[in-house]
Amino acid sequence: MKRNLKQTIVVVVLLLSAISCKKEDNVSIDLRQYVDNPVSNTALDAWIKTTFLDPYNMDVIYRYSDYYKDNDKVVSPADPAKVQPQMQTVLEGFINPYKTVAGTTFIKKMLPKEWVLFGSGAYQTDGSMILATASAGRRVTIYDINNFNVNNPDGVTRKLRTIHHEFTHILNQLVAMPTDFQTITKSTYNATWTTVTDATARDNGYVSPYASSQPGEDFAETVSHLLVLGQAWFDARANASTAVGKAALKAKEASVVQYFTINLGVDFRALQREVQNVVRNTYKLPSASFGYWMGQNLFKTMTINLEDPLYTANPMSTDFSNAYNSFKVTILAYSATAKYHLDYLQFRFESTTALTVRGAFTAAAGGTQFFADYTFSYTINPTTGAVTFTKVAQAGTTGSYANAALFTAGFTSSIQAYLTGKTFIADWMPKTIDNTNFNNFGGMYVSGTPTNYFFGSLGQIL
Repeated sequence: MKRNLKQTIVVVVLLLSAISCKKEDNVSIDLRQYVDNPVSNTALDAWIKTTFLDPYNMDVIYRYSDYYKDNDKVVSPADPAKVQPQMQTVLEGFINPYKTVAGTTFIKKMLPKEWVLFGSGAYQTDGSMILATASAGRRVTIYDINNFNVNNPDGVTRKLRTIHHEFTHILNQLVAMPTDFQTITKSTYNATWTTVTDATARDNGYVSPYASSQPGEDFAETVSHLLVLGQAWFDARANASTAVGKAALKAKEASVVQYFTINLGVDFRALQREVQNVVRNTYKLPSASFGYWMGQNLFKTMTINLEDPLYTANPMSTDFSNAYNSFKVTILAYSATAKYHLDYLQFRFESTTALTVRGAFTAAAGGTQFFADYTFSYTINPTTGAVTFTKVAQAGTTGSYANAALFTAGFTSSIQAYLTGKTFIADWMPKTIDNTNFNNFGGMYVSGTPTNYFFGSLGQIL
């Protein structure tokens, strides 16, 4: 046995050296640290014990062992310096969200008990690289951790998508995926998915080419993209698809939400929110920001009605409330007989530079609703979320523009005065919004003064 072990170590060392030489890497490394050694007790081992083993009975295996890899795969050992950053992401972006939403009992029962780490990716015969695998409802193997960089948001979230993807497979092993999901795009699954372009996959109703390979992968990809890339990304992809593709994507989303909520007893929207909070605030993925999607003109409208009970639970800032109510008084005072009532204020983003601020109003007794439209231009920095508004010449003189002229003075001294001459920061808000609505609300605060803000319900169609 001792002789065989020594021979195995020699083979591993020679193989690793050969791989390293091909890449012209520095091979002056003490390879003994990579070989399985259960008696070791490093600071990393202590962190793993207190973070994963003690609270969740999870074992993190990072020292190289042939036992944990497929015989047809050649992989390199994990760099110990990469282990804690990688597993911290597992903790922050995967375990903690499930713990918050589903509880500790769910974590201990459902989450994998073994996490195996390898340094390089594992390659398939078709040239694709495996980033992670799940097996037996118990183990997740993560590859390519030696390239993990916690300061690279795209790389971090890509790996996090893979982890959520693999865990979905484990969930499906324990609780079968919905049969309805498997029939939504039944006719377009393609086992040779590496030949499928992203645009083709999108137009056929898939979140990625890999999702088009078969229903199980499609379900796991849909879950991971909704959780990690978020609802705005998913909606943007659906909107860019064909009519058939969009319908398929939205049907898949509904199936996923129902599976988690009904079959697993896990509030999917609450879980999505927890994951998104980490992606937005900890990893700072640019495409997860509200400013990014404003820059893409995904959201066409933002509607504000301060009489909605939602604003009682989630109060608007005093400065904006004063401007809104002042404009409301202007409309009411215009006619003593009609007593027009401000129903709502709506920001209509006509393009990435053109904005209409609309006041909707009716007579107090009910009846026809009228609009008063005011024309603005705006700038948006999709990276920083910085927004500025400028009042420009009205786009017309009749209809809603003629109505706007009736209240020009009041609008100028209230809403226009509030919006112009400032820099705002676009953000997902309010932070207190409930799980059902958190994907559907956004707003802006004055740069440097986060207590001065406005927000409203978002719409994607004008």
